[in-house]
Formats: sequence, C-alpha cells, structure tokens
Amino acid sequence: MLKHNKFVTAILLTLCAASVSYADSTVVYQLANKAGAKVEHTIQISGRWLRLDSQPRGKADYTIMDMGRMLMFEVDDKSTSYQLTRMGRLYWPQTPLNSPKFKPVAKKNAVAGIRCQPVNEIGQNKKPLAEHCMSAGGPLGLNAREMITLSRLFMSVRRMSDSLENSWLGLATPDESQVSILSQNSAGDKLVLKSVSHGRIDKTLLKIPVDYKRLKPDLPAQQKKQQKPEQPVKEKTMKNEK
Repeated sequence: MLKHNKFVTAILLTLCAASVSYADSTVVYQLANKAGAKVEHTIQISGRWLRLDSQPRGKADYTIMDMGRMLMFEVDDKSTSYQLTRMGRLYWPQTPLNSPKFKPVAKKNAVAGIRCQPVNEIGQNKKPLAEHCMSAGGPLGLNAREMITLSRLFMSVRRMSDSLENSWLGLATPDESQVSILSQNSAGDKLVLKSVSHGRIDKTLLKIPVDYKRLKPDLPAQQKKQQKPEQPVKEKTMKNEK
C-alpha cells in the first residue's frame, strides 16, 4: 500500500510539474512618453506564438506573431484582411539598435514585485542611451520557450524601427534568456511591466479567421525580389524554431 501511494504521488507531482511548465502566459507592459501619452500592450504567449493587443489600438486591430519562423500577421477586422511581414535578420540589416551593447549598473531594483538588474545601453559614442532593468524567466514565471518568444518580440520591434525613440525601448539579451521589465531614456520615454499572469490561452485567439484576405505584397516589399521562393533562411532552422 505504501509503495502504491508513493507511485501515485510521483505521478501527480509529474503531472503538476508538466502543467506548470507548459502553461501559457500573459504579460502586460505600458509605454509612456514625456507628454503623458500612454499605450498598454497585452502580450499573450503560447510557445513560439504570441498575440499582441494594444490600447489604444494602432494601425492593426491586433497582431499575431510566429517567433519561430519570425513572421508577423497584422489583422484588420474592418477590412477582414491581414498583412504578413517577414521579420528575420535576412530582411533587416544589423545595426546598433538591434544589436545593442549594455553595461551592468552596480545596484538592484524591483518592478511590479519582480527583482531585476539595471543596465545601461551604450551608444556608439560610448555614452548611455537608455537604462533597462533586466529579469530572467524564473522571477517572471516564464519558461525558456516563452522567454525566447518575448525576447524576439522586443528585438524585432527594434529591428523594424529607425531609432530608439520610435521603438518600444524594450531590450533582450543575445541569448534570449533575459528581457527588460523597465526601460527608460533621457527623452522621458518609459516602458514598464504592469503584470504577469499564467493560464491556458484560447488558441483561436492565435489564429486568423479563414475568410480573411492576405494583402499583397508581403513586407518588407523592397527585399522581396532578392529572395528566391521557398529559400530557407536562418530563422527557419531547428534551433530557432524550438
């Protein structure tokens, strides 16, 4: 009887651990500028997929991203259509904005009750451009795959922006194991984590309605002619699709 109880207990613990490891997550950030304008970004993450809803809304009603293949789908419910953008490094040049250098600051901080390590983002003139507070997945309750997805969201926004001021400010480490939960620059722009929650996400929220029209051409259009159809790119390797 004792052995049986131990066996049952082991199974229950395994099931509980599995459910925690694969639970989806919802992360909410607020972006504000010096003038007081605010945008709240709700990011629902399930594995390599995420859905981004912003209030107030931007040009899309919502955005779905596949962070394994580095694809972004901006959905417009009014026109029942969506725009596909390829976000891979093959389509966007490497710049200091999307390959930043940063330097740890000798102090600790906490945001929304989550401990983080402040760092300075260093510009080409070797002076700080922005300050970030970095957190690993453990304190956030995000598993490794979710951290990769969130990291690629931040760095993709930077990759498609022409300046730090026009990006989200958010930063991720090169190994995709840490993200900023607080970012701010001297211009008064600030991105801050508001909340993190965990629980199964309705998978229909990560799908585009079948009757929605795909707009042509895919973006970035200016790079399209340089690539052969179906040519494999680095973002589609097994390592990056994990």
